[in-house]
Amino acid sequence: MKLIRENKTAEFDNARCRFRQKYTAFFNMSQVNNNTMSVVMEKTPSYMLLHNLPLIIDVLCPWEPKILVILRDPVDRAWSHYRMSYSRTNLNQQFATIVKKEIDNFIANGLLDNATMSLDDFEAGLANNSDVTSSPFVFPQNTTLEKYAQLVQLYRGNKKKEYLIRGLYAPLLLPWVNRFAKDDRLMVMKFKDVFNASIVDEVLRFAGVEDTSVDVDEHYDDYEGGEMPLDPTIRLYLKFLYQPFDKFLVQLLGEEWEGWYE
Repeated sequence: MKLIRENKTAEFDNARCRFRQKYTAFFNMSQVNNNTMSVVMEKTPSYMLLHNLPLIIDVLCPWEPKILVILRDPVDRAWSHYRMSYSRTNLNQQFATIVKKEIDNFIANGLLDNATMSLDDFEAGLANNSDVTSSPFVFPQNTTLEKYAQLVQLYRGNKKKEYLIRGLYAPLLLPWVNRFAKDDRLMVMKFKDVFNASIVDEVLRFAGVEDTSVDVDEHYDDYEGGEMPLDPTIRLYLKFLYQPFDKFLVQLLGEEWEGWYE
């Protein structure tokens, strides 16, 4: 990153070539080079966590790639992430335990001031028919989207392995919007629209692909262990957690994102 920021030495040029060669080695470039109609793509969700990556992409990729981001209900996304880990690894922690730990991490990193009710207290309140219409979370007052983006960047934790922080879509998206949206190189779409046939043409136009026949396959988010429905108490608790960031997403992407996953 230091070389990219300075951008003034032969060392920088050599490093840029090395990184570009290393990146393109992941693809069968012989097929691409011999076919002007080829379209190369990759999908790496963890890229969204790297706030410096938009700049790196611009420096290393002179072909100006298009960026497609698909957003899912953040609670569903966290639960699906957990289920995937549960299925593929020896994960032995309950999701509720993970939620409690990561809420503490949010507080320690300034994303939350406090939780007036723990998950256990929240569950007990629901069981006793107590009023839980107000958020159990206290957020820093007058914190802007830009400040939240900075807090996410400085987050001391394992962003790639934690389940909740990836749902803070607006702070994570901000550097991507700032660098790519103005050049029509960023498309953000809703997960629920992915399997609508009508969205295919829109994505192809965005990617600069000529009209072609594309089959849309159905997808079932079902890992081993059956459906494993999320406890509705945890769902409601996390919905309160993400509410302020949903409002920031409307601020960032427009009014069409108001209540986008409800």
